[in-house]
Amino acid sequence: MKALDPVRIFVTTLQLGSLSAAARALGLSPATVSRRIAALEEELGVRLLDRNSRQLMPTEAGQIYHQRMERILEDVAQTENLARHIKKAPEGQLRVHSRTLLGIRLIAPLLHRFSARYPDLTIDLHLSEEPVNLIEQNFDVDLRLGPLDDSSYVARKLAVGERIVVASPSYVRSHAPVRVPEDLEKGHNCLTYRKHREPTSWRYLKDGQPSTLAVQGTVYANNGEVLRRAAISGLGIALLADWSVSDDVQAGRLVHLLPGYKLTNTTFDNGVYVLFRDTRMLPQKVRVFIDFLAEAFGEVELHRAPLALSVAADK
Repeated sequence: MKALDPVRIFVTTLQLGSLSAAARALGLSPATVSRRIAALEEELGVRLLDRNSRQLMPTEAGQIYHQRMERILEDVAQTENLARHIKKAPEGQLRVHSRTLLGIRLIAPLLHRFSARYPDLTIDLHLSEEPVNLIEQNFDVDLRLGPLDDSSYVARKLAVGERIVVASPSYVRSHAPVRVPEDLEKGHNCLTYRKHREPTSWRYLKDGQPSTLAVQGTVYANNGEVLRRAAISGLGIALLADWSVSDDVQAGRLVHLLPGYKLTNTTFDNGVYVLFRDTRMLPQKVRVFIDFLAEAFGEVELHRAPLALSVAADK
């Protein structure tokens, strides 16, 4: 935008600290840079630079003008870039972090569809149980379970979810029945999720209030897929996301225990969330990925048929 050229010259001069450095960066002569800044001062009716100093120093008005215009120029550059690429397919690398079970059971089956729709995008998917710092670790999005607890990011809820208690048919047949949550404390082998060495407990809602269960078991794991497979093998009872085991329940590999109760080992909000940076101009590659996930998760009810996500036809 030519009208902003004098402003760019002034801002660049202060950023680089001298007329000669700005001239080299802009492909102009120092005399031209000086004249353009002088013309800008005349147009504004205020002095922006203190020319009596041995060093290039902005006046008070120059400092304020520089701070405001620097941000404006950044917005203009982003807006111009967006306008140029609005019809261009997103490209480049998209760095995605996800909780492990979520990435395995829900995200991985969708990658083929996403890549077919956006073939110029490369997906770099990392799975772990720890939240990441999007800026420091250079991730575009982070997929988590449960609500956002960091105000420096923006969160979008993609789907609702619950945790359910499951065990294999063989385990159910060979152990005492589980009719109420307190039965879990009576000699049952509970396969529990634990990332560190913190005490493990499950909670359930009783008359609308959370109540704690002191469950015990022979296996701890920091990965839900490990607990799912252990439960299918008949080792014990697991508390897992409904979308991660619903196909196992439908196929008879697992039995849903305590269907009338709401249980959790973390928070009672077990929805699927996508986190991204709080920026005024969201990159196109991030926008299309988030919109794609929202569309895909909305095609089915996750707790009824999660694997349908992998075979649903692309629109």
